[in-house]
Amino acid sequence: MRVAVTGATGFVGRHLVERLLKDSHEVTIVANRRSGAKLFSDRVKYARASVHNAPDLQEAFSDCQAVFHLVGIIAETRKNTFKTTVEEGTKNVISACRHNNVGTIIYLSALGTSAEAESKYFATKWAAEQSVKNSGLNWTIFRPSIIYGRDDGFLAMMSKIIKLSPFVPIFGDGKYKLQPVYVGDLVDAMAKSLAIKECQGETIEIGGAEPLEYVEIINSIKKALKRKRMNLFIPMAVIKPVAVLLEKMLKPSPLTTDQLIMLEIGSVCDLSKMKRLFEIDPVGFDEGLKKVLEN
Repeated sequence: MRVAVTGATGFVGRHLVERLLKDSHEVTIVANRRSGAKLFSDRVKYARASVHNAPDLQEAFSDCQAVFHLVGIIAETRKNTFKTTVEEGTKNVISACRHNNVGTIIYLSALGTSAEAESKYFATKWAAEQSVKNSGLNWTIFRPSIIYGRDDGFLAMMSKIIKLSPFVPIFGDGKYKLQPVYVGDLVDAMAKSLAIKECQGETIEIGGAEPLEYVEIINSIKKALKRKRMNLFIPMAVIKPVAVLLEKMLKPSPLTTDQLIMLEIGSVCDLSKMKRLFEIDPVGFDEGLKKVLEN
């Protein structure tokens, strides 16, 4: 099957493309820069397009039967906002799918998305989900917890801090719970969903084997790296004004109020649908760390 992947050169996108190629799909990677195509040599078709440009997307999807839509941002820039990139970008992707009679769209959303979301990130993910559901296409929505793996953002950043700093900053009490999902499990489920009819019209939560407090996650990373570091707890009342100031000064900001809101909310899920549909026994966090750090 010919499938297109938006955000193909990002962290999840790179792993998903490799998984789709393993299943012998013909893959069109949709990216802004030609350099992205070099990641996969001549094994893929490259289409230069942006989610902000509907005509370019129409050309990119011209011979595709399905589209995996992964494009998203975790912090706004002066050019790219949550609304223009996540919400309006998704509408452009859907429009291009309709133009080319693409039958299926598989959308990567986020765990915690809801109609009452406090964060702008979650609110625009919810709006994008509604566009997908009302698209008239066959659709599947994936809502993962925090994703980690080789060349990710979170684990790479925390590993660097742990290696270089005598202490590890933890915002708030660190007791908010996350369910880190190994990227291999996520892309395995996404790739399998193409052939599973029961996935159509489903919103599927994806997480790791167990919920963990944030401080437990940090301590596991320290143990895996064999580094003894002190945890420095910074009250939310102290760090939130810092985030507001950083957002005013820097675009994108290294820390945002949105990210702090999402941390406090936590990110845990029910794995029953994931296990039933895909027969995946998700990797535990400690086991996943070994997979990543050994590579």
